[in-house]
Amino acid sequence: MTGSTPLRDGDPQSWDERAVVVCGTAGGVGTSVVSALLAEYRAASGLGLLSWWVDASCNDCDIELRLRGTGDDELLRTSSGTGLWLPPEETTVTDAVVEVWRQGAVPVVDAGAHPLTLLPELAEDDLPNLTPVLVISPRPDLLNRARVVFTEWDRAGVLEQTVVVITTPLPVPRQEGLAEMLVGVVSGAVGGVIGLDYDPVIGAGTGLDAEARRGFLPATAATIAELASATSNRR
Repeated sequence: MTGSTPLRDGDPQSWDERAVVVCGTAGGVGTSVVSALLAEYRAASGLGLLSWWVDASCNDCDIELRLRGTGDDELLRTSSGTGLWLPPEETTVTDAVVEVWRQGAVPVVDAGAHPLTLLPELAEDDLPNLTPVLVISPRPDLLNRARVVFTEWDRAGVLEQTVVVITTPLPVPRQEGLAEMLVGVVSGAVGGVIGLDYDPVIGAGTGLDAEARRGFLPATAATIAELASATSNRR
């Protein structure tokens, strides 16, 4: 990125808000939405222009449209102040985080549904002050497919630092046995588990900007606030 002025000086290890890398165990579980809502919450809660959402998913993504980002194509801005950065496709997650830090901002990175490809980067100690977030759906088929992800993340020593977000993208009734299946899938200790229930505004697949978020269920807003707390050094 060229022509940008650093927004804040200092060592990223000393910042209150941690960098966050959000990864899904499968496509369609809500990885982009979770990452975008966290970045927006941070911006609206005091970080302002220092909160950046980074699309490193390597997927076609419409989050910048759903957040109604405007301005310079190199770095769009939402009404909350969140910077929306779409780095070149060859940019690694590590490089994206370091570049955002170099600009003086704090990233929330959408890493898409590449949990095993991403793991070697997360297993390195090159990224201080970072929290991985793993998004999972409580569908039985997706839970079964996620077993290897949790096993490998646990084996690499990453799972214990990871916040797991369980999303419910569709308004389905709770199914018997899912809790037991989830416990069986999540082998090893995790940094935290947060549930994001179905919300009609999110489920509509349209706007996620500040005006749209006013229609969120109270539980949705509380969940995003909980995730923000879990990824902050101030908790």
